[in-house]
Amino acid sequence: MSVDVPEPESASQTAHREPKAEFDQHAAGYDAGMDNWLKRLAGASAEDFAEVKADWLLRYLGLIGGEAGRSTRLLDFGCGKATFLKALRRMGYAGDLSGCDVSEGMIREALRTWDVGPRPQLCTQLPDRLPFDAQSFDIVVASAVFHHIPPAQRAIWYGELYRVARAGGRCIVFEHNPWNPITRWVVSRTAIDANASLLSQREAIAALRHAGFDETFANAIMIFPPRLGFLRPIERTLARLPIGGQYVAAGRRRG
Repeated sequence: MSVDVPEPESASQTAHREPKAEFDQHAAGYDAGMDNWLKRLAGASAEDFAEVKADWLLRYLGLIGGEAGRSTRLLDFGCGKATFLKALRRMGYAGDLSGCDVSEGMIREALRTWDVGPRPQLCTQLPDRLPFDAQSFDIVVASAVFHHIPPAQRAIWYGELYRVARAGGRCIVFEHNPWNPITRWVVSRTAIDANASLLSQREAIAALRHAGFDETFANAIMIFPPRLGFLRPIERTLARLPIGGQYVAAGRRRG
């Protein structure tokens, strides 16, 4: 069964639907929904969830340990308070880090709270375009971002991720799994997800392919909560089953 990928809206339509204010109002105290008791039961902090994804990414790219990745450039699209970028740095990623977000408030908080070495390049994104040159990054990541973007606008941003990825570069999309009832319950009770529209693995893969990425695949993550990190090796053996709290969809820019 095919999956239709919505055509992008015009720049003016996108600008009118910019969720900037929505995210700015959450910036100062943003904790990635950790006020939800079930999410706190799964992990002690937002950093715990970010580290699961950072671990997956570094293993997938073979960048574990030492000076791994020093010559690479990574972009976190929709970086928020840079929690994911901090996790990458703590876990040993030695490459160049950049991030952008629709919310100026989130960027200010990210810069104010950065505490793991030299600050990354962080900036506010434009209404319909990433503020970076074409083919600038070896790795482009969107961590729990696309469910905040209205479906009709998503193709614009997948296209932008393709534009800024270098030939042979990788695009990694982490998203909430709409097939997981616990995930749906948490999202429905999280303030910053009030206007969220969850997307399936199939939609994410179809959108990556539509943008031009190939070698696409999807894996389940967070089959077990972050608190049970010792079960992660088992989780990796179950990654093809769509049962995790989140999933990762990945692709490669044709080189």
